[in-house]
Amino acid sequence: MEKITGDLSELQQILKMELDATKKNHLIKQQNKIMKQLLHRLAFQIFLLVADADGKIDPKEVAQFRKYLAEREKRCTNKYTRRIFHSTIINYSTLVGHYQTGRMKKDITQVVRTLEYVEICVPPQTMLEICHDLKELAVGIAEASGGLMGLKSPISQLEQTVIDQLTEIFQNSIAKSKGQDPKTREFFDFLNF
Repeated sequence: MEKITGDLSELQQILKMELDATKKNHLIKQQNKIMKQLLHRLAFQIFLLVADADGKIDPKEVAQFRKYLAEREKRCTNKYTRRIFHSTIINYSTLVGHYQTGRMKKDITQVVRTLEYVEICVPPQTMLEICHDLKELAVGIAEASGGLMGLKSPISQLEQTVIDQLTEIFQNSIAKSKGQDPKTREFFDFLNF
């Protein structure tokens, strides 16, 4: 009888461990799905923050944004940023539709939230490259519609404020980047979207 009770107890422990592992894997899959959605929106979110800083999105800013996305191979220093930009191209009409219908709003906390997940997966050098590319995108958009015959800065004060906020976010993300822990890397696959 003791043998059966011992076997039953072990079986219950094994089943509990399996259930816990299944729940953990399910949560990780949910997190990865959410993060892929946030990464698909990251470049567009930065575009909205900068281009709409003054309350109006200029056609020149839209054109410059689309140009940056199209020229990602020569402009981006990092493969993840190129993937983010490529994803934005693929989902551009959907993103515009979400913004126009109010399903997506400009929200700097979404940039922070997205980068917090990326910090877990990439080493500081990779994070530096990603943030460099994203800042270049922001500055390029801001420069697209401003200036007056070279007499005035092409970046408005409102746009500069957004760029300064993004720069601070980027610097914090670089500082907090944790590198590629093999266990973390296998679970967080959202960078392979």
